[in-house]
Amino acid sequence: MKLLVAPDARDLGLHHSRAWRLTASAPLLGGEGLTAEQVAAAYDAQAPLPEGYRKLLAGLGHPEVVPAGERLQTLVATRGWRSHGAVVDAVSVATLRHGAGIGLHRLLPEDGGRDLVVTRATGAERIVPAFSSRSKPVPAGDLIYGVPGAGGHLEPFAWLGRRDCDSAERQVGEGDHEALLVVLGCPGEDAEHTEEIGATVAGVLASVRPDITVTVLPHAAG
Repeated sequence: MKLLVAPDARDLGLHHSRAWRLTASAPLLGGEGLTAEQVAAAYDAQAPLPEGYRKLLAGLGHPEVVPAGERLQTLVATRGWRSHGAVVDAVSVATLRHGAGIGLHRLLPEDGGRDLVVTRATGAERIVPAFSSRSKPVPAGDLIYGVPGAGGHLEPFAWLGRRDCDSAERQVGEGDHEALLVVLGCPGEDAEHTEEIGATVAGVLASVRPDITVTVLPHAAG
């Protein structure tokens, strides 16, 4: 599997998307999570987040949508930190620190021969959002990424637009030992930005789940 960014996604300013494969000897969702004190020490809540995530949503025609990083910072500030286990917490810390929406997705055996494609929806794609059982159409022009499916249409792992959601089918399960971490990046930021996000996740995991190997996916323009 390699990461391909289609020209229509690159036109939005997504020039430095990256993905990593997480592989573990024990189930990925196991392991003690982070404390509120550990999370507070891992990011500066007063530091400005990149404007590029708002620019990306505006470029998709959804300037009213609040980026994932801002939403999570507000949630932690108002509700407090709630741990969801080591791997999910590592992703959350990277979102809080860098402002990025980060995808964590289950891999299936057949994915080995398919590439991960970042592109804009044609209007023919559908997704069952995480924690739901009802399929939703993805509006044409919104941003998606996933693998080629039946009929030549993309099977979305995630959808960004009026909604920001992951696929229920691709949620990491209790017995999964492998997953895909996806960082799209945003307009105005260079490759170092997305690579630092991956490094943050890997650094947290090294301290709380040293059995997890983090390997970058080959990437190329689509």
